[in-house]
Amino acid sequence: MRYALITGTDHGIGLELARQLLERGYFVTACRVDPKEEQIDELQTAHPESMQVLTVDIGQDGSVAAMKAAVENSTPYLDLLINCAGILGDMQKTIGDTLDFDEMLRVINVNALGTLRMTNALASHLLRGEEKLIVNISSEAGSIQDCWRVGWFGYCMSKAANNMQGALTQNALRAQGVRVLQIHPGHVATYMRGHLDTTASVSPPDSAAGILRVVLDMPLPPSDRPLYLDYQGKELRY
Repeated sequence: MRYALITGTDHGIGLELARQLLERGYFVTACRVDPKEEQIDELQTAHPESMQVLTVDIGQDGSVAAMKAAVENSTPYLDLLINCAGILGDMQKTIGDTLDFDEMLRVINVNALGTLRMTNALASHLLRGEEKLIVNISSEAGSIQDCWRVGWFGYCMSKAANNMQGALTQNALRAQGVRVLQIHPGHVATYMRGHLDTTASVSPPDSAAGILRVVLDMPLPPSDRPLYLDYQGKELRY
């Protein structure tokens, strides 16, 4: 049996990753943020022997600690960790505007430190598995070389930091067989903006399918640094 854990499975990409990993034969631990989001419960009802659902706030140490205890109690090891949960923050304000630094800290806490909290908590469990694969859902917005935006400070800075923590993690665990991938999921039609993003060009099922093809099916080259790829396998620049 292969075991996977995914954060941010309330809806969108995380939900689809859970659905498609179940179809691939994984036992899935699905970590949602909001217990009122019931789509993942419907998926569990359809797969009662192959998944568990936990409510986890990756921005809170105590919530992640409780998750760790539950996962180690219910699964023997972890093959695949997908850090998918994230938030956007303000997308409009730029230099000279009244900036909400507390909001930026919240975004960085979730998108960068939250991913690190999860990886740190589950590292020993992951080392017991065979695949030893960590997939961080990053963004092209985290690229410094290709940055074109004039704002969106919290999100862009958090994704750049997400990329760095991925590199640090692979440096620390590479000798033990762990591989980290930083993946841009595309511009996906999700509810991260508080409503369905109808300007998006990629559906959650297509993004999830592409991500899993890249990380599980494609022959990826060896690399001392985490590969930074989009959901179609195109390499991005840090």
